[in-house]
Amino acid sequence: MKLTFLSILRLVMLTMISYIYYSSVEAPTNAQMIYVIIGITGFILNHFLLLYIRKHTYYPLPLAFDFILITGFVFFYPASSLYLILFGVSTVTLFLFTENRRILWAFSIAFFIIWAGSMYYIYKVTGTFSLMENLINFSLIVFEAVVGRLIYRLFHARAKIETQYGELQETHTALTSAHEQLHHYSKQVEELTLIRERNRISGEIHDTVGHKMTALLVQLQVAKELMESRPDMSKQKIQLCEDLARESLQEIRLSVRTLKDHDQPKSFVTTIRKMLEDYQKMTGLVSGFTVKGDVMAIPISVQLDLTRVIQESITNAVRHGQAKECSVILEVSESIVEISIKDDGKGSGEIHPGFGLKHMRDRIHEHGGNTVFESTKEGFLVKAAVPLIEMKWQMGGS
Repeated sequence: MKLTFLSILRLVMLTMISYIYYSSVEAPTNAQMIYVIIGITGFILNHFLLLYIRKHTYYPLPLAFDFILITGFVFFYPASSLYLILFGVSTVTLFLFTENRRILWAFSIAFFIIWAGSMYYIYKVTGTFSLMENLINFSLIVFEAVVGRLIYRLFHARAKIETQYGELQETHTALTSAHEQLHHYSKQVEELTLIRERNRISGEIHDTVGHKMTALLVQLQVAKELMESRPDMSKQKIQLCEDLARESLQEIRLSVRTLKDHDQPKSFVTTIRKMLEDYQKMTGLVSGFTVKGDVMAIPISVQLDLTRVIQESITNAVRHGQAKECSVILEVSESIVEISIKDDGKGSGEIHPGFGLKHMRDRIHEHGGNTVFESTKEGFLVKAAVPLIEMKWQMGGS
């Protein structure tokens, strides 16, 4: 039970008006004095009862009891119209407590019946009737009903706002937790992707560099056997071994640098630019890099594979095509990312995909994309496209 300012004010008004009834008569009878005491006591007890059961379905009973007590003042004090003010106080309580239309209509009809009967009784006992006084007091009752309804809506609006604010706080907490969890999962995916890429690069080092080192050992053994019998052929083999050693060293350096870059993540564009700058310093390859669209729309796993495709393409351009210039164009749309790497190296009539081209194709195919290799007299062209929304694979068919 909670005593608010409005409930205390209601109790004070009922008590004061009851006392005014007693003091309005110069020589009150015992019956009048006793009823005032009964009225004040009834209003006080009924007030606390109403506060206690306001959330129960039978809360209209204390309000009905108030109506009975107010009607009693009409019979004991017929010369006064203060009962209408008491009805006004009860009206505020009624409209403040409920929005049930049936209850409101029931009490309204009961009031008009009591009011009509009271006016008839007062006129019969006193022989006087003041229309203006009754209208003024009735207007006061209507005003208090409107005030009660406004206060009711204000309280309910505040309660609704508090509830919605609590729900908003809970939603904000849940979203914050989900955001943190999503960020954690994103970091895990990124770390797993980098680990996969690191393992893949390690495998490439083992396959490509290991193959070259094996060939280097074989050629060194042949050069050793031919050193006395065929020194010219032995020199050629040693030169071949030197070339193989340089290529292997260059691939090791590039792979190690790639691993180092993955340990210190950079933006996709920065990584490609740095890689092209490194190739220019090591091989003299002049390159251009063009970007169209929002690079941030490319998933990290796709970024890593595109980086390796560019790396493999420009490595092939220098190693096999003796290219001097190369252009890289990256285009990103809402549904697809496309990349083309074109060099000015020596082309060939037929393309026989080796380990590097097959590896590029496999990388792109994992993401549902496709690759195109074109070779002309003007150079070699690698095109790759990866869908960002829809992934499609086709096996077999014409």
